[in-house]
Amino acid sequence: MSFLQDRVLELYKEGFRASPVLDQYFIIDEGVLRRAVQYAHITGNETVLEVGTGLGFLTRELAKTGARVITLEKDLRLKPILEKELAGLSNVEVHWQDAVKERWPGFDRLVANWPYSASAPLTFKLLDYTFKKAVVFYQKEFGKKLVSREMGEFGRISIMAQYYFDVRLEEIVPRGAFYPHPATDACIVSLVPRGVPRDREFETFVREVWRHSNKDVRNAVKLATGRDIPDDRKLFSLSVSDLRELYGKVKNAK
Repeated sequence: MSFLQDRVLELYKEGFRASPVLDQYFIIDEGVLRRAVQYAHITGNETVLEVGTGLGFLTRELAKTGARVITLEKDLRLKPILEKELAGLSNVEVHWQDAVKERWPGFDRLVANWPYSASAPLTFKLLDYTFKKAVVFYQKEFGKKLVSREMGEFGRISIMAQYYFDVRLEEIVPRGAFYPHPATDACIVSLVPRGVPRDREFETFVREVWRHSNKDVRNAVKLATGRDIPDDRKLFSLSVSDLRELYGKVKNAK
């Protein structure tokens, strides 16, 4: 049994329980933690944001880089635990806030084991910030769709992620690396901004047209925008570049 497993069991004996409502699954595999930090390529003069402090195990690994670590956590039950776990780490700041609802501080890199149920809104929230790289734990199926280039396998979140970021599946993480065990395996995905200017009109177009993703392009566009673009392909078969091209045609249509 690893040190982290022992520590979690101690906390459970003391009465702490992970909250299923908050989707709390704590990483107890030290190798997985080290690799997650390595994927981020952190340097000591940077600011790293962690979303979801949990028990502080990933936070401690991030602190070893020498970077300034700002970590966000909403579960106030963890306050006395984190005061002990992170004691003496002068480069770590814990901000008690809801990462979905509240604005984040500025950062250079992000490393997060955030709640699976909040994966979509938190991933969209990345679009509001300028940063170098994000490394995120996702539920395996969500992460695989996020990086998929296969036609018909991605949704609106995948389109936005691939339009704004270079996305890469770094590794599959078995469910046994967490405590308690989630229902499925997880994965680590890295997202590097592509330097594409934010285009909210394109985002709105994708949101509206994707409501009709099972229809052909002509009908989907007509329902979403009222414009007539002759195209008998199924909307879900389009790639990200195809959708961008379609958006241009819609904008120029009379």
